[in-house]
Amino acid sequence: MAHAAAARPVLRPLRADDLPAVLAIQRAAYGDGYQESAAVLGRKLALAPQACWLAQSDGGVVGYVFAHPWGDAGAPPLHAPLQALPARAAHGFVHDLAVSPAARGLGVAAALFGRVRDWSDGAGHRGMRLVALADALPFWVRQGFAVVPGALPPGYGEGACLMERAVRD
Repeated sequence: MAHAAAARPVLRPLRADDLPAVLAIQRAAYGDGYQESAAVLGRKLALAPQACWLAQSDGGVVGYVFAHPWGDAGAPPLHAPLQALPARAAHGFVHDLAVSPAARGLGVAAALFGRVRDWSDGAGHRGMRLVALADALPFWVRQGFAVVPGALPPGYGEGACLMERAVRD
């Protein structure tokens, strides 16, 4: 049981100086296919710092989540900084949640999602949305998300789909 000795993840608000560690986890989790720049992620952090979290365990960074308010539009484009948030945000949008491969199975993703779910609920959103990559679909279904039909902006990859869940269970 390699995971038995690992400490429970500690969550804290994500900061701009965390972006190098975030980019390293992003590369480890996704390979080269979904790399977004520090500028794109930093803009999301600047617009919605209350919805971006970092997970640490045993002194190291093991995961992160970027989320932000969003309207009824499908999904924001990848690789492009958000110019502004919608004036009327119906949804919390989970833009990216990634866990270091070495920390998978420790509850990091569920802890990060729980924090973002609480933020979205507290903000009064009527639901949450995200784009699930093909291999993450089972995780998001377990979190109460269902597929929403519709086209996605380019770059999300084969098998990716828009998903939604009500904030309150």
